[in-house]
Parts: sequence; structure tokens; C-alpha cells
Amino acid sequence: MRGQQAKNEKNAQRIAMWRDAFADKRTGIHQTIQDLLWNYAAFRTTVRIVRLANDARGARPPLNQMIFNMVSEGFWSGLLLGTRRLLDRGPLSGPKGVYSIRSVIKDVEACQSWLNRRVYVEQVLGAHYDLERLQQEEHEALSAAKGGVVWGSPDLVRSDAAHRHFDFLSGVAPSSRSEGDLMLPAVFARIEARLVDLDRIAEHVSSHVAHAGNKQSREHKELDNFDIRDAQKTLKQLKEIADLVGAWFANEGGAGLATYIGDQFAGLDHPLIETADLADLEEQWRFVDREIAGWSIGPDGL
Repeated sequence: MRGQQAKNEKNAQRIAMWRDAFADKRTGIHQTIQDLLWNYAAFRTTVRIVRLANDARGARPPLNQMIFNMVSEGFWSGLLLGTRRLLDRGPLSGPKGVYSIRSVIKDVEACQSWLNRRVYVEQVLGAHYDLERLQQEEHEALSAAKGGVVWGSPDLVRSDAAHRHFDFLSGVAPSSRSEGDLMLPAVFARIEARLVDLDRIAEHVSSHVAHAGNKQSREHKELDNFDIRDAQKTLKQLKEIADLVGAWFANEGGAGLATYIGDQFAGLDHPLIETADLADLEEQWRFVDREIAGWSIGPDGL
């Protein structure tokens, strides 16, 4: 009895960990995707700003290339690193644990033997298992109302959705449901196939961005002609699979573009600086140049 209780507690902790992987506000899956989506929208807007401004400037110099290059490099680095994080093959728990789509899926897959329909409905999605009883109660309420208004039961909606999710995961028809139904390995294989399609990005980041790869480690890991259309496709794939996995195993809604509290376009209708301030910028640049020139040591400085 005590052994079974300990096992149930361990399983409950594991399920809670799946939720944490999605809900964590620092490195969670939905937070990472939300940040990527925001940066994507901001970068697309920045590109549009440059186009609109340059079209209206006529013979005057275009918007400053130095600032745009910095914004652009920051966006692409953030996108590639964020994608690598979401595809990380590390374990979900432990001192080297990671919150990634793949780490959650691998952990859920390892729980197939005990993650049956009843456990899934009641513990993973927090719904009532006895759907037929809830349906009967609603039928009785509708009959008793005799055409009057009856509020729908949230418990019925959640239970129905949970069972339908598990119908797909187990490959079992609604008419053949059993509390001992188990998930099909093929479901996890299909998810992994979608993630593998993005692994070339993770491999590129590992050798070009996250690590100082040499010529040999960088070989065959280029992202030739990777542009904003590829960024859009990558984010779409990540969001779709993360939203689905989150709904299935973390009882979490999907990530989306955050609502900014304020005006994200404030100040864009004014010049960054006045012409008279350009001399100040030149002096600042020279100051930094002199500062960097002094960053050197000789053997005695070691």
C-alpha cells in the first residue's frame, strides 16, 4: 500500500513537471515561443519602418545601417538560439534538465506503461473520468428545465475534450473506450518526425552560434539563403507542435503574440537625434575607439 502511494506521488510529480516545462516564466516552452513571436513581429515591423522611411526620404541618406544591422543580427541570433532551445535533447529533470518540446515528449513517452486513459483524464487534464454520468446529468437537467435556460456544465466539456484527446493518442474509437487504454508509440514518432525537420537549425546553431565550431564541425551545417520566409515557417512549425503538445500533456493553452501595455510605436514619428547632435555621436565613437585600443596587456600583465 505504501509502495503504491509512493509510486502515485512520483507519477504526480512527473505530470506536474510537464506543466512546469510549459508554464515556467523564465525558460518555459510557451515563454520561449512567446518571446520568439514578439521578436518576429517587431523585426517584421522594423523592416517595414525602414522601407517606408527610405521611400519617403528621396535623395537624403537612408536610415542608419549600423542600427539596422544590430537589430537584424540580434533577431536572427535570438531566433536560431530559441529554436535550438525548444529542440534540445537533454532530459526534462535533474541538474542538466531542460525545458524543451523534445524533453517533455521523451518523458511522456517513457511513462506509457502507466499513463492510461483514467490517469490521463483525471491527473493530466484534471477532468472527471465518468463522461457518461456527466452526460446523463445534463440530460436530466435539460428535461427538468422543460425548455428553460440551462447552463452548460464545464465539467462535461473538460471531460469530453480529455477523452477525445486520448481517443487520438490511443487510437481507440469512442465506442470502445476503456480506462486501461494506452497511448500509441506511433504518436510520439510522428511528433519526433516534425521536430527532426527542424534539427538542421539546431545543428547550425551548435556549430556557428552557441559554440565556436571549427571548419570541420561547421561542415554541411550551413543555412544557405535562410530568410524571413524560413523564419516564418520555422516559428509556425514550433508554435503548432508546442500548442498541441501543451494541450495534450500540460493542460496549457497555446502561446501567442503578447499584448503590449502601452504603444509599441511611440516615438517612431520623431527623428532619433537632431543634426546638431551628430558631433556628439562622433566624439562618443572616438572615445570608444580609444578605450578599446587600450585593452591590451604584455607578458608582465599576466
